[in-house]
Amino acid sequence: MSGELVQLLLILVAVASAWLLGYWYRPRKDRSSNSNESSYYKGLNYLLGEQADAAVMTVINELPVNIETLPTHLSLGNLMRSKGEVDGAIRIHQNLLSRPSLPKDKLYQVHLELARDYISAGLLDRAERLLRDVVDESAMYRADALALLQNIYQSEKEWDQAIAVAHLRLPQRSWLKKSVAPSAGEQAVKCSLSHYHCQKAQPLLANNDTRAAAKELQLARHFDAGNVRAYLLLAGLEITRNNSLQALNLLQSVIEHQPVFASEVLPLFREAFAGLSNKTAYLDALQRMSAKADSTAFIIECAMVIAEREGQKSAVAYLYDAAMQRPTLGLLSAVLERSGGEHQQSLALVRQLLDLLKVERPTYRCRHCGFSGQKLHWLCPSCEQWGTIAPLRGIHGD
Repeated sequence: MSGELVQLLLILVAVASAWLLGYWYRPRKDRSSNSNESSYYKGLNYLLGEQADAAVMTVINELPVNIETLPTHLSLGNLMRSKGEVDGAIRIHQNLLSRPSLPKDKLYQVHLELARDYISAGLLDRAERLLRDVVDESAMYRADALALLQNIYQSEKEWDQAIAVAHLRLPQRSWLKKSVAPSAGEQAVKCSLSHYHCQKAQPLLANNDTRAAAKELQLARHFDAGNVRAYLLLAGLEITRNNSLQALNLLQSVIEHQPVFASEVLPLFREAFAGLSNKTAYLDALQRMSAKADSTAFIIECAMVIAEREGQKSAVAYLYDAAMQRPTLGLLSAVLERSGGEHQQSLALVRQLLDLLKVERPTYRCRHCGFSGQKLHWLCPSCEQWGTIAPLRGIHGD
């Protein structure tokens, strides 16, 4: 063997020896960190490659459980839940709970994530038990657990339990601090409480238990003085009690403070006036309310009364003037409906097209997330916020 070859081999052996010594004698933490990163990326690659079972087994078997790796376990578990792999997320979080080496506050955090897994899987009874434990034992995660509990009871329509939990979420204010403006979170809880009492009032109204319904609706107004739903339900209740003037006062309050809901007010307004006075007084009241609300629904109702008192020609003239001031599809359709003459067939076709256009356009929209539809939901189906959906205004709305 030549001297140059021997010299080269000695250099290679020296380099290899130095590398091995550096690896074995470097801090154990560094080696552990590399191993953890390898397991993390391997599990992530499996998950992104739609191999959920392999991802779970990699995380459980190869990634150690300690205070340093806990965020990695939680991140992968939450990522699996967001991808719809709820069973895998449950296994990862249950694996964490089986390790008593974690600090107690971190175990409560895992309880919270496991409860979210159960909620996603529809296992609400299991989630409820976990959340109750967190509420009783962890001050750090109590607020989050109460919020999840409230959502569970809300989804199950357990209104009394939802109300009880919502009260626990409200801050305890002394009489000195009652004048302090509530935070956005506190306002949201109060808004939900108001609608929970409305939910309780509706079956009571259906069963003609007006006294109990009135109590619930007063509570609804107490928690949210601007809850239109509570005013409408209370106005309907007063109509059944033959208190038409009180009902009209409630409806007028809605028009003054939230005129966008004029189309929801009109049926009750009509019913309250039914046995109260003559058509002239009703028309005067309609025109006053229409001026306040600038509502297509009220204008069309005025035109109907004018047609009964003065004839179709006067009603068309009234509608035409209103449409010139504020053109909407509803007013244009009403003008065409009451117009006659030799072009009646063409007008009917145009009106039919307008009606189809109105049907295709949304009537209501959520002010929080933008969800739109043809039906008024007091709880938005998209963002699950109470009282954020309102009728649309403008050319296409009302």
